[in-house]
Amino acid sequence: MTANILKTASPFIVSPLTHICNRMLATGTFPDRLKYSEIKPIYKKGDKTQFENYRPISLLPVFSKIFEKVLYKRLYNHLSLNNILVTEQFGFRCNTSNDMAIYTLINNILSSLNIKIPVGGLFCDLQKAFDCVDHDILLSKMNFYGITGNTGKLMKSYLRQRYQRVFLNKNICPHGKKFSTESHKALYLVHYCSLYI
Repeated sequence: MTANILKTASPFIVSPLTHICNRMLATGTFPDRLKYSEIKPIYKKGDKTQFENYRPISLLPVFSKIFEKVLYKRLYNHLSLNNILVTEQFGFRCNTSNDMAIYTLINNILSSLNIKIPVGGLFCDLQKAFDCVDHDILLSKMNFYGITGNTGKLMKSYLRQRYQRVFLNKNICPHGKKFSTESHKALYLVHYCSLYI
């Protein structure tokens, strides 16, 4: 089903979708049928025969995107209301941008240099950062930050037993478990906010 069909049908399906979403939140169970994604590799640069030169695009069921948006908003609200996110975290946050991160960095460097304080920098580029997140560590951090009860159970259900298949030249190649798209933004924030402490 496409997003356009969903929008057209929304007056007729909003009630059942709301019921399913509320059941998901009440029981702490993410629907299994929404854990499947199709991956389409998109060429980036370099040698076309090398796997690392392709970026995997995850295509999720439309309904999954709706439920993930609900999860994202709830997680983000929890992180914001409880002041869990550090000000140095600019990614995946409202009212922040790369420009603000660069401005803050340059301003801090220049302020220190103006008062003769030596400045050093260490920069890390985490390639495929979302794939680097250990789900057990993430769930432990979520528990530490107060994401417990049915919400903690729901996040565990959301992360576990996810499946994807890769479409390559119109052939289907089964592939293991992966992260998803919308909620991973909030999960990424949870995972990396403790790095600044």
